[in-house]
Amino acid sequence: MTLRPHRHLRGFTLLETIIVIVFSVSMFITVGLFIYNFSRISLYQKTAAQSSGSASAVMRETESLVLPANAVLQTHSFASGTYTSSSTVLVLEIPSVDSSGNTIASTHDYAVFYSVGTSAYRLLETHVSSARVSGTALLSSTMKALTFSFNDADFTKVNVVTVDVQTQAQVKQDTVFDHRNEQMRLRNK
Repeated sequence: MTLRPHRHLRGFTLLETIIVIVFSVSMFITVGLFIYNFSRISLYQKTAAQSSGSASAVMRETESLVLPANAVLQTHSFASGTYTSSSTVLVLEIPSVDSSGNTIASTHDYAVFYSVGTSAYRLLETHVSSARVSGTALLSSTMKALTFSFNDADFTKVNVVTVDVQTQAQVKQDTVFDHRNEQMRLRNK
């Protein structure tokens, strides 16, 4: 009888098994933390973009109506109520325009900018022949403060409006802010 060498088959030892388990758990924890942080950063960036975009929208819309305006009005009666220009309200008289952008003689559109709570609005009432569209537009839902200042206390002499927009949004325990300030000159004054 010939003796065959005996092969010793060996499995994983307890120590090797523990090392594999520890390594696997570490990898799962690392991947989990990566996904959690990625989600958190993504949400923060999305909220910051919303706050910043909101502030930009208010500035763009205000500028688009201040620049062609004839005057900042002390007060004007709209169908929804009377508005008075102040540090928190801006009332404008703007020449009406046709569909080509040309001014229509002796006709005016009226706009008011104001905020209520965390929302900023633009109300526009237009002449029947104007190409602008009447209505109220929500410009921001993350408003912290919307303020206006004028270069003269006499509204008939105002030709520069300073617009200050501050937006704020909450992301879990963090707060995202955006602050914009711009001087705008009425072109028609």
